[in-house]
Amino acid sequence: MIINKKQFITGIVLLLIFTAVFITIMSPLANGKTLVQAADDLFNQLTKGSTYIIPKVIDNAAKFEGTSFQVSVKAESLEDAEKYAKVFSAAGAQVTSDGGNVNINGDLGKVSVAALKDADVEFQNNGAQLKSEYGMESREVIYCWYNGIKALSAQYKLDNKVAELGLVNDVMTKGLEPAYNFEGIQAVNVKERSGITTFMLLFYVLYTILYGFAIMFIFEGLGIVASSHGEKAEA
Repeated sequence: MIINKKQFITGIVLLLIFTAVFITIMSPLANGKTLVQAADDLFNQLTKGSTYIIPKVIDNAAKFEGTSFQVSVKAESLEDAEKYAKVFSAAGAQVTSDGGNVNINGDLGKVSVAALKDADVEFQNNGAQLKSEYGMESREVIYCWYNGIKALSAQYKLDNKVAELGLVNDVMTKGLEPAYNFEGIQAVNVKERSGITTFMLLFYVLYTILYGFAIMFIFEGLGIVASSHGEKAEA
């Protein structure tokens, strides 16, 4: 039963506006993509742009040149073992296979720098360069680096080598992971798209408020209000 017709109608009108906008943003209006997908693409680009600190990590990694390490990585197949050998050998490491294990002996600084430089290539969407150098897909190269560095991280954690652990964790989280996860996405600086970014954030806030007012007016029009104790009451 409608108690306050004016408020109820206002709520319905606001809800219809909300629905019309929803249909619009879910329609393929942006080069075959919905406005939601276009917004998601933009935020992915902005996120990628904000994560780029690989050069700084490379500078830090270079300080560890001369620090040797030895680690074993589990290989699922002979083919995988060969991939690890290609990747780590390129950084001057010695790689041998022992059953399902790949044993790597190398220089922490040189290996870290090499991994980060490959991550930088992948981050810049130049995966074809890595494929040409290693004879495998670029993401496979990054994956090999990641698994080897991850095993090294676990070893340093057990040995309580704080400085080395900090470096390899930075190589993974600030270099290899962004390169792998953002493959194919064009990095964009927030300053370059500040206008559209601000508009989208404001739109999200106002659109949410619109829905809230629509429901509030509909409920009030029906005589459903909240009591002072937070309990629902009917007028």
